Amino acid sequence: MAALFTEDAVFVTDTGLLYGRQAVENEYAEWFKGGHPSDNISKRDPNCTRFLGTTDNVMTGGEWSDTEAPGGKPVQLKGYWSAVDTRVGDAWKYRMLTVNTTPAPAAAASPTASPSKQ
Repeated sequence: MAALFTEDAVFVTDTGLLYGRQAVENEYAEWFKGGHPSDNISKRDPNCTRFLGTTDNVMTGGEWSDTEAPGGKPVQLKGYWSAVDTRVGDAWKYRMLTVNTTPAPAAAASPTASPSKQ
């Protein structure tokens, strides 16, 4: 996965910023220790593509989803992503990737719960 990033890439995650390909590689190695997601889907939003100065730099974005099974119980995750891609030789690499996870809907209040009388 880290080979998809430039040497000086910035990766913005829910938990912080990572600087450089080596930091990205270390993060993915930790994530993969916890398991491998399945049913990964990434959809690019066609209205989000913008060239930045030249045709060698492009901004894109979209949504993603996958299934993970921490502790054996499948959990559906989803969120949004944005990227700045740079042409490096004949390949496109992430110069900056931002990924978030959309929180699960909050549990509905119990219909039998009563407000506090403080």
